[in-house]
Amino acid sequence: GISPPDAEKLISLLLEQLPISSPLFGVQSVVSSVQSSPASLSYLQANGISSPVNGGGQLSGSFGGAGGGSRMMAEDATSTSSSRVSEVNGMGSIGWKRESNTNAEGFIRQQIAHFEEESAESLEMQEIAFKLIGQILAKVSIDCKVLEQVRLAAKRQLQSSAICLKIRKRDWTEHGQLLKDRVNAKLSVYRAVARLKIESLASSDHDEKSRKKLLLETLALMIDAAEACLVSVWRKLRICEEFFGCLLSGVANIAISRGGQLLRVLLIRLKPLVLAACAQADTWGGCQGAMFESILKTCCEIIEFGWSKDQASVDTFILGLATCIRGRNDYDDEDMKEKSAVLTVQLNVIRLLADLSVSVKKQEVVDMILPLFVESVEEGEASSPGLLRLHLLNAVARLASLGFEKSYRETVVLLTRSYLSKLSNVGSAESRTVTQEATTERVETLPAAFLLIASGLSGNKLRSDYRHRLLSLCSEVGLASESKSGRSGADFLGPLMPAVAEICSDFDPTINVEPSLLKLFRNLWFYIALFGLAPPIQEGRLSDKPASTSLDGVGSMSTIALQAVHGPYLWNTQWASAIQLIAQATPPLVVSSVKWLEDEFELNALHNPGSRRGISNEKAAITQRNALSAALGGRVEAGALSTISGVKATYLLAVACLEIIRFSSNGGILNGGAELTACKSAFGCALEYLKTPNLAPAIFQCLTAIIYRAFETALSWLDQQASETGEAADIRESTLSAHASFLIKAMSQREEHVRNISVNLLVQLRDKFPQILWNSSCMDALLFSMNNDPSSSLVNDPASSAMIRSLYQGVVRDWIILSLSYAPCTSQGLLQVSYFAPWISLLAV
Repeated sequence: GISPPDAEKLISLLLEQLPISSPLFGVQSVVSSVQSSPASLSYLQANGISSPVNGGGQLSGSFGGAGGGSRMMAEDATSTSSSRVSEVNGMGSIGWKRESNTNAEGFIRQQIAHFEEESAESLEMQEIAFKLIGQILAKVSIDCKVLEQVRLAAKRQLQSSAICLKIRKRDWTEHGQLLKDRVNAKLSVYRAVARLKIESLASSDHDEKSRKKLLLETLALMIDAAEACLVSVWRKLRICEEFFGCLLSGVANIAISRGGQLLRVLLIRLKPLVLAACAQADTWGGCQGAMFESILKTCCEIIEFGWSKDQASVDTFILGLATCIRGRNDYDDEDMKEKSAVLTVQLNVIRLLADLSVSVKKQEVVDMILPLFVESVEEGEASSPGLLRLHLLNAVARLASLGFEKSYRETVVLLTRSYLSKLSNVGSAESRTVTQEATTERVETLPAAFLLIASGLSGNKLRSDYRHRLLSLCSEVGLASESKSGRSGADFLGPLMPAVAEICSDFDPTINVEPSLLKLFRNLWFYIALFGLAPPIQEGRLSDKPASTSLDGVGSMSTIALQAVHGPYLWNTQWASAIQLIAQATPPLVVSSVKWLEDEFELNALHNPGSRRGISNEKAAITQRNALSAALGGRVEAGALSTISGVKATYLLAVACLEIIRFSSNGGILNGGAELTACKSAFGCALEYLKTPNLAPAIFQCLTAIIYRAFETALSWLDQQASETGEAADIRESTLSAHASFLIKAMSQREEHVRNISVNLLVQLRDKFPQILWNSSCMDALLFSMNNDPSSSLVNDPASSAMIRSLYQGVVRDWIILSLSYAPCTSQGLLQVSYFAPWISLLAV
């Protein structure tokens, strides 16, 4: 390593080689050349903040005249303790008092001339020198006098950066690529200086009072330079963004110094910088924004550090930003430009606070911000449709997705109320003059907000609660819209499907489901069938036509009902995909405590009194029966369904859609884990309906037809996957094994018709895909199911137990005979290895 004396000599030599500093005489009396938006400035001033361009602060210290190298710095070092800094306890920033335009223009020309005198080689040398000095300071402790010279050199460069960045393009004598290259090189020097300035703070050996003064001076310099970056015409240059990031890194470094004692002063200075950034419409208008990321990162670091050091100052900072979303409602035509500028600040502040909350993940921060957002949505400027409301709704959803119970519940209530209010206006005079923002809120913003919360929640308690709330909302939407004309039912229920699919993605339908939740699933599928939202189940096709956002479209009941069966699917294809995912999480729509198949009271309640789709409309009943017959693939004629009411036909149509979609979407595997076992087979749901006792013949016929239609769909899916290889092929074989294993176990059910259907389907599956003959899981299921003791429901029924045992023996004999005929060696080897002893007694019978 280098010794301290050698390091000091090297630093002094490097400083002497630096070019003469720019002449900065009389800078206090120079007018800023930056052309900022008056509307933006008036908004900042209305919030008690001086303009970042025309603010009341002055440049730090006396810049001195022309001089060279370390000689000038040594002279300045004697007066460092008396140098003036920008007002850090106010909100001033770099700027110049307004005097004469002549002085201002002359000063700017003088600065431009000096900047343009520097060659590219000189700028490159300056960058290398400052980087080298920074590396030395990081490794060696040097004399305080030399260190002071380094600080002064860095200080003068940072002061110069604010001036350079604020010069307009038209004021330079150079233009085009030549000017851009010069600015890039100059900003590279400033970036190196900013890093050096941060490094010099760590090397300080001042007493506490002097160190505090040094930190305050550095803070003022860095924030002034950062504000200059924001208003500069070069702010979109990558090097300018990097320089801005270095400056903010220095601000964060100052925040954590001295145990956070400067936190209050720093946050006071940081707030106008943040708002100045928010006043720039293009600062982070797109998906990426380096300056936004820098501000966000710095705010997060300071808040996380300051939370335990000075929470009161942090609270004041956050609330100060949050209150900026409150705007005026009394703009006239002449103030529209100002209103637009204010809206820019509001939208960017909203996004910043939402990002900040997501990054720090502190409940106290969310509890501070959310009430102000909600107040603005419900009572403030954002209570009417507009961009501000759309951004706030998105922001509250992001806060709710963090999973803090209080904010989550408050947000869900707000979003639910907002969504239902849109539906209540359908058919009114207001709906004929709806604004584009109102349509966007209904079609995009609110559904996206519901989906965002569903994706973000991770705790089982809140996910369960949200699942119940979303399904309840779907029931309310369905009931409220089923009696309205046109296509409002699908238009309102469809957008909620992605959120429902997401919140149900981890729900296991094979567990015991509470009756209240089961009813909500039943209601959902009832309305899906009623509004024709389900993807076609008769080899239908999805349309590429975008979904309509109007509510006055005309669709007859017969058209809508048959559309769910034959297609084409004219709604948003994302809704169809979501419904397929929901099918994998839906339990069978039947429960023994409430016999929906026999008692129509609850089903009738899913229609409004007097609805044209209700029980009193025979035409609607005929339409639903025709749709049901079509869904069953002609297995049951529409005339044979005359004893089934319209509402029960809709319910059976919902069952048909659900059970068939389960198999068409992924082969019939339910949610509940990665392992594909028999309990994950959707045949368990399809056969559940037949366990209801004393079914009417027509209903029994329909449910049986649904099972066979579902089975046909499963065979079709397995055929489509026949050419797959690798992991997809493994999934296909596992799916086939899961279905076969379940059907083997279902042969032991108490209900004879369930046993008979299970055997029938198993035999068809075995004949279609003979490879299951040698599947170890299927053979295990056959052997153990035959030898297991009868279920508790059959203990007192010896005749049924004997019948089941006989049924298994017949299936096993056929299974072995077929496997031996196809592959005798393989079958014998498998039996000898695993089952030799048990089969000796069986074959001897």
